[in-house]
Amino acid sequence: MEKFFSVIMPNYNNGEWLSQSLSSIFNQTFKDYEVIVVDDCSTDNSIEEIEKFDVKLIKCTEKVFNGGGRNLGIKAATGKYVLFLDSDDWFSDENVFQKIYNKIIENNYPDCVSLSYDCLIGNNKSLQVMDRNNQKDLVESLYVACWTKCVKRELLPLFPENTLMEDVVQHIKCCDKLKTIVSIKEPMIVWNRNNTNSCSREENQNLQQGKWQSSMYRYAADLMDFTCENQVCEDHRKWRLGICLNNIKDGKYIQ
Repeated sequence: MEKFFSVIMPNYNNGEWLSQSLSSIFNQTFKDYEVIVVDDCSTDNSIEEIEKFDVKLIKCTEKVFNGGGRNLGIKAATGKYVLFLDSDDWFSDENVFQKIYNKIIENNYPDCVSLSYDCLIGNNKSLQVMDRNNQKDLVESLYVACWTKCVKRELLPLFPENTLMEDVVQHIKCCDKLKTIVSIKEPMIVWNRNNTNSCSREENQNLQQGKWQSSMYRYAADLMDFTCENQVCEDHRKWRLGICLNNIKDGKYIQ
């Protein structure tokens, strides 16, 4: 039976954080959801932690990285809308799903709800307000993480795979499909910057089989392999590509 939300969570060796992350889902007051966890060949206690919860668990037999894991989740999802959550982050409170649902109903089922979040460093939280209510503002946002958007499932493009910089390409492709966008200004997610193993931290350039440098070249190729229908999205694609090519020329492999 179709659920209202599908929550997709890729995981690799985040056993330390999984209980908090998954508990923030299963403590929600709004219950019409499914949870899909894709484990990317973890070697820690992740599977043991995941199996404590009622999730659809997909165990990868070879590395697929975040993009491949999220794609497996998208293909398995049945919800009207998709939420992403990384396995070291968590939802801000137990009413997040209800608040997103209310915003969707109040706005006649928009294509996308832009989600604000708290950035957690140490014990300090800083609010990032995602006040993005049109295609131009959303695509030009520097905060492109897929978990900042709740999107109709049929509008979600797949992610580039076997690379570590998958969010930007998918973000641009996704924005190109969105016509109606609303936003929630209070934080829905806590972005946990205290995980020292996170591949999003610049000091971990060699994390996950040293794929940062090759990912930059793949990222450039992915940006060249499509064009957008909407001009604001196409302009942004070209801008991102220009930055990427300049960084490669200068030997900078973090986008």
